[in-house]
Amino acid sequence: MTAFVAAAVALTLLAIGAVVFGPRRQRQEASDVSQARTSAAVLRQQLADLEGERARGLLDEVEFVRSREELQRRLLAESVPAAAVAAQSGRRPRRVLLVYAAALPVAAVLLYLQFGHPQLLGAPSDEPLLAASDAAGEDVDKLLVQLEAHVAATPNDARAWVMLARLRMQRDQFAPAALAYQRALEASAKVARDPLIWCEYADALGMAQGARLAGKPRALIDKALALDAAHPRALEMAGSAAYEAGDFRGAAGYWQQLLTLLPADSAERAELAAAIARAERRAKFSLPAS
Repeated sequence: MTAFVAAAVALTLLAIGAVVFGPRRQRQEASDVSQARTSAAVLRQQLADLEGERARGLLDEVEFVRSREELQRRLLAESVPAAAVAAQSGRRPRRVLLVYAAALPVAAVLLYLQFGHPQLLGAPSDEPLLAASDAAGEDVDKLLVQLEAHVAATPNDARAWVMLARLRMQRDQFAPAALAYQRALEASAKVARDPLIWCEYADALGMAQGARLAGKPRALIDKALALDAAHPRALEMAGSAAYEAGDFRGAAGYWQQLLTLLPADSAERAELAAAIARAERRAKFSLPAS
């Protein structure tokens, strides 16, 4: 945190210096810089999305490196408007202006690469947090419209389908979300190898049928476990599906596997241990699952 604050202060001082040594056309300069910063912020979020997709196995290393280099080139290019405005000033050395124009975007990229967190947004590490899913209110509605238009024009964009599905889940549009997950899985073999997407698809279908995991949702959970037998979300949902079906021993078994993956002193582990104890108590007084 200390290093991050120091880096942030350094960037702030660079920005102040750029203003001090910049041109006198304050209004036009502010407009150009604001537009450049907005574009850069979007590109930095896309960099975070790429990191998350690589971590989940949706991008191989070659695709990741190629996409990251392209985004970094675009990020550096966003500094051109501000640098062009600064270059109009004839009272300050051109060298100083070039130093500031180059330092700001480069420092921004280095700061992100050093301190950026691809999983963001406070979700567990196995749950990707796309930028769209952190929006709220009218922003979500706008993103929904944009994504729906995008997938209509490019139906093979699996990542867009996943983003659309998550936004629909955020809006409690469970049946349309399930359809979007299905389209994403059909559009990409890489997405189809991601157990998390199968779990999210199962969740959407389960919510669409009254918050129950019986039937197809349970089959989707089994698919996720087939891809990764130790996937935390899949183990949790498999335990919930078994408990719902009256298979309390099975539920306890899935949750016991999940328990070993949680930190020993975490609140989540304590809550899960209590759930396992309840399942085991019920198992003593119930018939074996058929």
